[in-house]
Amino acid sequence: MNNLQSLQIKDYFQLATTEQKTWLTKIDESDWRAGKYLFQLLSDGNFKNHYGEKSKVFLLTDGNNLVSFCSFAERDEIPDTEQTPWIGFVYTFPTFRGKRRIGKLIEHIYHLAKNQGYQTLYISTDQKGLYESLGFSFLQTMTERWDGETLVYQMKITQEDYSGIIGKSVKGKIDRPLGTSHPHHKEMIYPINYGYVDGVFAGDGAEQDVYIFGTDKPLKSFEGKVIAVYHRLNDVEVKWIVALDSAADKISYTDQEILKAISFQEQYFMGELYR
Repeated sequence: MNNLQSLQIKDYFQLATTEQKTWLTKIDESDWRAGKYLFQLLSDGNFKNHYGEKSKVFLLTDGNNLVSFCSFAERDEIPDTEQTPWIGFVYTFPTFRGKRRIGKLIEHIYHLAKNQGYQTLYISTDQKGLYESLGFSFLQTMTERWDGETLVYQMKITQEDYSGIIGKSVKGKIDRPLGTSHPHHKEMIYPINYGYVDGVFAGDGAEQDVYIFGTDKPLKSFEGKVIAVYHRLNDVEVKWIVALDSAADKISYTDQEILKAISFQEQYFMGELYR
């Protein structure tokens, strides 16, 4: 498994010309016809003419390796539709498949679209059942400009309200102490304590899960304050971020510190942090 901390998201059109050429070569190495088409559009300078002047191509890289790529475009290959924006050219290289790495790019685009005021993201595909795991739902079958049919999926962009939860004092049990392994994935070791809130039930029907901050020792139980909520975009669960009472008023955790600490598990999901 590649190191999550070494992954970077690059905006192709923000790169220097020499760097663009390097990554273009990598795109051309994809074993996918649409990847070859994207390579040609970028090489000829016709991508924005075709998909919109504000459209982007994002690259997920790991050092010198191209992990995944996709586009964030004003238009797709479907004529006469008002729907926008579109995610397209979604591809992950075989070496990196099975870790939901493309989800990191879609998560990035979700946040970008949200900041731009969009309420829905769209994607066109010929594959059933692929994008539901990434938070999309089927919208309708539409006709491409080549007169072929395509399946259109959508992802709603939402603004959740956790104001009644953040700042709340809670207590509960730790069922996965710091230093222990995941019950089903033994290679996953918990770098922080993970447990649940007594008597509060989440969307999956189980007691509310929490990540515990404020100690470097394994715990059996906790009392603390909710300082943030991690909302998964492609799962019914949300995770409460709790600082122990001994640390809640003494230590200020940044968004980056929280996301880094929970990434050992949340790297396999898409989400956003609410403070």
